[in-house]
Amino acid sequence: MVGPGQTLIFGGRGFVGAAIGRELAKRGISPVLSLGRSMPKDASPEGANVQEVGGIDALKPETFESLLPEARGVVISIGEPPWVLDKERAMRSNGLTNISILRAAVQHKVPRIVLINATMPSWNLIAGYREGKQAAEQEAIEYAKKLGADCSVHILKPSAISGTRQEGSVKIPLWLVLEPMRAVLQVLQKPCRAMEGMLPSLFGGVLRPAVRVEEIAVAAADAIQDETFRGVHELGTDELVGYKSKQG
Repeated sequence: MVGPGQTLIFGGRGFVGAAIGRELAKRGISPVLSLGRSMPKDASPEGANVQEVGGIDALKPETFESLLPEARGVVISIGEPPWVLDKERAMRSNGLTNISILRAAVQHKVPRIVLINATMPSWNLIAGYREGKQAAEQEAIEYAKKLGADCSVHILKPSAISGTRQEGSVKIPLWLVLEPMRAVLQVLQKPCRAMEGMLPSLFGGVLRPAVRVEEIAVAAADAIQDETFRGVHELGTDELVGYKSKQG
């Protein structure tokens, strides 16, 4: 049973955010607000349980603060991919945006937070992406410390994400490449972890099987639905690959 209040999904029209919205809608958890910068053009395909809201800028709390007092949970699924090499831009989109939302949410004591983060290598090439993600994760941990027993924070840290990504009218079947790699890396898990341990600066966080977008969505929905857990719960690739719902 889920208590009253709305669930806010920042980045709800993205690859992961949209999947989370679909999962929440499937469970009948409503209302769910899918938040984005642009104004919605059409009704949400997920139906009445998911309402798209535009004009939201994560770096400008005044565009979304009015939604927080009635929120049962906040899902943060915004950022840019690691191949954005402009360090300042990568830190802003993957770190500062997330931090801005968390700092606004803590003022309104939102009881459940789900942060979509990442398992990633320590390569200097993606320093902005990594440092942004790490800063967001640290802010999420501080969120739990500030609210204490009154909240739960789930930090989901997938590696590559498998599924079909929608870019405008084009569907990109990421699973065609990632699913075979996932199968191989699962079979070779022990030697891959050994290699990561021997050469962490090169392979650390790299040789992990892809997580299906549906698995992330189920884990995030569980975090919103579970009213008993308190504290910080981090789910990495070991927990997310093959994840099944813990909610009855």
